[in-house]
Parts: sequence; C-alpha cells; structure tokens
Amino acid sequence: MAARALTPANQITILRLAFVPLFAILVVEGRYVAALVVLAAAALSDFLDGAVARLLHQQSPLGVALDPIADKTLMTTAYLALAFRGVLPWWLTILVLSRDAAIIITALVISLVAGYRPFLPTLLGKASTTAQVVNLLVAVAFGAAVPLITRNVLRCTIYVAAALTIASGIHYLVISRHRYSHSSEEVASSAATKSSAGIRKRVKVG
Repeated sequence: MAARALTPANQITILRLAFVPLFAILVVEGRYVAALVVLAAAALSDFLDGAVARLLHQQSPLGVALDPIADKTLMTTAYLALAFRGVLPWWLTILVLSRDAAIIITALVISLVAGYRPFLPTLLGKASTTAQVVNLLVAVAFGAAVPLITRNVLRCTIYVAAALTIASGIHYLVISRHRYSHSSEEVASSAATKSSAGIRKRVKVG
C-alpha cells in the first residue's frame, strides 16, 4: 500500500514540500540567488509531478491531495518571507492569503450545509495563480539583482497579481453563491418530493 502511495510523482510533490523551509530560510537570510534556484526547482517540480503521473499512469488520491497543499504552502511561505524582508508589500501578501482563506472557508461552509461540491479551478483562477507565481519569481530575482529586473518591473507584477487576485476572488464568490443557491433548491425539491410521497402513502393506507 505504501509503495503504491509513494509513486515517483508523489515523491516529487513531497520534495516540493521540503523546499518550503529551505526557501524561507534563504530569503530571511537575504541569500536571494540561492532562494531563486530553490524557487525555480520548486516550480519545475510542480510541472514534473503531473507529467510523471500522466506518463506512468500513476494518478492517485494522495497525489491529488498533496499537489495543491504543496503549492499553497510554498506560495504562502514565499509571500510571508518576502514581505518580512520588505521585497513585497504586506498589503499584497494579506490580499493573496485572504483570498485563499475566503475560498477555503466558503467551500467548507457550502460542503457542510449543502453537501460536498467540487471547486474546479476557473480560467481566471489559473491566471491569478500564474500572476502570483511570476510575481514571486520577479521579486526573488529583484532581490538577487538579476539584470533587467528593475523596481518598475517588480511593481508591474505586483499590481497585475493584485488585480487578478481580487478579480478571481470575486469570481469564486459569485460561483459559490450560485452553487449554494442551486444546492438549496435541490434540497428543497427533494424534501418536497419526499413529503408528497409520504402524503400519498398515508392516503393510500387510509
């Protein structure tokens, strides 16, 4: 069982989790060149784990659960560490983390009230995540004094990431509201059907 769970793809995902504390330590210590290498390796591992899983036909529930956890853990840690060092503004970090927290809480509430509903990533959500990743790469590259990565370039990625984060957050809330309303209608319809069936049964027996 353990061998089936620890597939090569899942091992790559676990390696990405191991990159998280290493990246945070390097950023806090101001070693941005090494942090950039670690972040690039983490981004590469994100591509590789999915490619390996599809190539070897080893998609698993563990991998499905681990992949977003590894992504969000790295993203959260990176924004916090870079904000702590003053490379990224705190308002952007709070915005990114608040959006993720709002989506998670909303999904949990809907699941508890109306039953489980899968929240598949939207096109706008994927664009937001891409913008956030690019912003992190540019921020670390700026700290590492990579040529052509100026403060204006960094500022541009900050505002693009912020705009897409806000837009995708609002979009997810609209989708959640629609799904919750639809689920409530289904529950009400099901209850009405059961009640009607019960009345017909009692009338027949009587």
